[in-house]
Amino acid sequence: MKFKRSESELRKKRSRPASIDAVIDALSSYVKGQLVRPLSGAGRWLLFGIVGGLLVGAGVVFMLLGVLRLLQTELSGMSGVNSRLSWLPYLIVLVIGVGALIVTLQRISRTELFSDREQERVSK
Repeated sequence: MKFKRSESELRKKRSRPASIDAVIDALSSYVKGQLVRPLSGAGRWLLFGIVGGLLVGAGVVFMLLGVLRLLQTELSGMSGVNSRLSWLPYLIVLVIGVGALIVTLQRISRTELFSDREQERVSK
């Protein structure tokens, strides 16, 4: 169904100067160019970052579980089920996990996150 415009709407559109239509067109193209396109690129960038982070996190968890299982197997004589040291493999894996987390957090720097923008500004 096509909706017909009322005569008053048509008169308003006709009475508007062409410069207003040009301003509206320029504004809409500016918004599309400066907001919509960069946001779609940022969405794709965020999606890949989140998926990559989840996969790396799952890999680290599986690696720590593997180390725990290895330590439980290799230290079974020293830290068996009835031993007082049965908690030792868990402590070792906890220390390894916390150490990996500390190293990861130290490598993250806010200045590195914004260095690309600053280099683009300098090159322009």
